Amino acid sequence: MTTSTPEVRLTLPRLIGAEWLKVRTLRSSWFCLAVAPLLAAGGGALSALGFADPELTGGVSARDAVTEVLASASAGLQIAVVVLAVLVLSSEYTGGAIRVTLVAVPRRLGLTAAKAAVVTVAVTVLAGLSLTIAYAVAFPLLDRGGLTPPRYGTMQALLGAEIGYSVLVALFAFAVTLTVRNTAAGVGLTLGAVLLLRVVLFMLDPLVRFDLQSLAFAPAATRVWTDPLSSALPVVAAWLLVPAVVGAVNLVRRDA
Repeated sequence: MTTSTPEVRLTLPRLIGAEWLKVRTLRSSWFCLAVAPLLAAGGGALSALGFADPELTGGVSARDAVTEVLASASAGLQIAVVVLAVLVLSSEYTGGAIRVTLVAVPRRLGLTAAKAAVVTVAVTVLAGLSLTIAYAVAFPLLDRGGLTPPRYGTMQALLGAEIGYSVLVALFAFAVTLTVRNTAAGVGLTLGAVLLLRVVLFMLDPLVRFDLQSLAFAPAATRVWTDPLSSALPVVAAWLLVPAVVGAVNLVRRDA
């Protein structure tokens, strides 16, 4: 008498659960989770110091101050977000575990989608928590400067925009890593594109008499959350899709 082992269907929810388990068992993931609120709080506090003196905040609205604080907190948060998003994929390539994963999960695009979903959810929660902590740290400084908190709806909109921006940065880092398959290269290329390219294009603007800065990832990703139907949308889509498609094609056609 023989017995057969029932086949386990590799549905997307199962793949997401498996990938989430991998992320939880990475010590580097917990390091990113611990550092992210500290970086965000530090950036927000430094920005809020500029609004702590009532004599220097004349004419500054509470909305503008909170926008600046959250933007500075988000800038600090980006480092941890990028590293986390890169490690979700590159950690398996570094240790060679990707070969075992691809044997167990032949559906390579489904596997990639599961990893991207884990990155999206993890960064959404992490950014929301970190930016809330950053605002809580900055609030006493803003209050000292006589800046009352904006209305709840306004605060939610500002916080949501920065969370969304963090998610776009994380997905861009994931797409870049899908192409380069290396931790250092993924982190370096992503941070270079997000933090440095904008400055380089800004310096080249006068030479070509064209708004090159609007083609950079950071300003386009920031703008798309305030004006989704603007010209920033195709710019962000191009930044995300080009490395994602190249990486996906390589993943499907090549061995790990």
